[in-house]
Amino acid sequence: MPPAARSTHGGRLAGVVGVFAWGAAWAGAPVSNAFGPGEETTYTVQFLGVTAGEAKVTVGWPTRRDGRAVWPLVCVGRTTGVATLYPLNDRFVSYWDPLTGDAIASDFLADENRKRRIERYQYDFVAMEAVTTKQSVGQAPRGGRYPIVARTVDLASAAFRLRTSRLEVGQVHELPIFTGGGLYQMKATVVGAERLTTMFGEVEVFRVTVNGEFSGKMATRGLMTLFFTADDKQLPVRAEAEFVIGAVVLEAVRYEPGRTSSSLPSLSER
Repeated sequence: MPPAARSTHGGRLAGVVGVFAWGAAWAGAPVSNAFGPGEETTYTVQFLGVTAGEAKVTVGWPTRRDGRAVWPLVCVGRTTGVATLYPLNDRFVSYWDPLTGDAIASDFLADENRKRRIERYQYDFVAMEAVTTKQSVGQAPRGGRYPIVARTVDLASAAFRLRTSRLEVGQVHELPIFTGGGLYQMKATVVGAERLTTMFGEVEVFRVTVNGEFSGKMATRGLMTLFFTADDKQLPVRAEAEFVIGAVVLEAVRYEPGRTSSSLPSLSER
């Protein structure tokens, strides 16, 4: 993907993957066993109609972060084909509490055109602030503190929170999203149900429109559209967005199910 395609969110190609991972507030009846550790979905990333990258979204094995049981939600994006002339290999990890739907912390590791940096975000819901640390290779780390509100999440954990709720046509959800440099209020609307031709055949899906508040070349032209399967998994299978730099489409091409919560041992049993 060319340099102009980089996002202002903490995660360039991984940030575009994050666009696909957008979701909405906790609402409706919960969907049991929608997904679990070990689930992995692979997507192709098309820019201006040309395949420019590959993305993977993986639910990691249960672990602990800051004394809380979490699932690492791993979003990895890399350029492929002619786009490797500007190589990108980004990795964004959200440490997500599956019991509350909260994001506890996030790590972003960027390798963009052979320039590397690390960004870490810690969400403190007592002090109501996000504590950030950012460091490029060879430079001193920089810290920052940003105000947050209750239920603040990052892009990846927002999607998984949505997947644990039963989608219904007509629902409108709002959720504060931390982008690495501040908050914006995301609004997602389940506008309809339809059939969509995918790599897995023709499937029933929900069409969800989402606002984005990127700036610069990654500013969106209108709403982004996401498609979630209309089954218990509510798996994102397609995303479409029109940015100032051009159209980006993500398409699911491979899916591996994970272990559902009913089959998982507790942390104390392992």
